Amino acid sequence: MRKEEMLMNWKRISLALIVSAMITTLLIGARAQSIQRNDQGESGDGEQHAKLQGTWNVTLRFPTCNVTCTCPGGVPNIPIPTLNTYLKDETMLVALGGSLFAGPGHGSWERINHNQFSARFKFFLFNPAGMLRGSEEVRKNILLTGPDTFEATSTFDVFDTAGNITAQGCIINETATRFE
Repeated sequence: MRKEEMLMNWKRISLALIVSAMITTLLIGARAQSIQRNDQGESGDGEQHAKLQGTWNVTLRFPTCNVTCTCPGGVPNIPIPTLNTYLKDETMLVALGGSLFAGPGHGSWERINHNQFSARFKFFLFNPAGMLRGSEEVRKNILLTGPDTFEATSTFDVFDTAGNITAQGCIINETATRFE
C-alpha cells in the first residue's frame, strides 16, 4: 500500500508540473505577442495607439521673416517640402527639399504621451560654393492629429562654423501626412 501511495503522489506531482509548464508556456507566448503588437503601435488588447514610426511628407512654413529669423525666399509661409523618417530605435532622418545649401538631418525622437512626441535633429548649412557655413538645430513638438497626419511647432537655432549661435528660437509650423 505504501508503494501505491508513493506512486499516486508521483503521478499527482508530475501532473501538477506538466500543467504548470503548459500554463507558463501559454503566458510566455501571450506576452510575446503583446510585445510584438506594442512594437507595431498597438496595445496588448489590440487597441491602436498613436504611432509616429515611419516616413512622413512634411510641409514647413516659416511664419516670421526678419533679420534674425530668415525664411526661404524672404517671404513668410512659403510651403517647403521635407521628408522625416522616424525609426523604431527613436532616431530620425530628415531630407530637406527646400534648399540646395542644407545637408541631411539626423536626430532623435521620443513619445511624450499617447499622441504627443518631441524630436531634435541637426543638419549642416553650406554656402553657394559648397563650403560649410554652419549648422542648424531643430526642436519639434509633434501632435498626431490622426493615424496618418500630424502637426508640429518647431524652433530652430543657427550656428556658425565656430559653434556661435547666430539666430535663436525661430519658429516653423509644420503639417504632415504619412508616406506609404
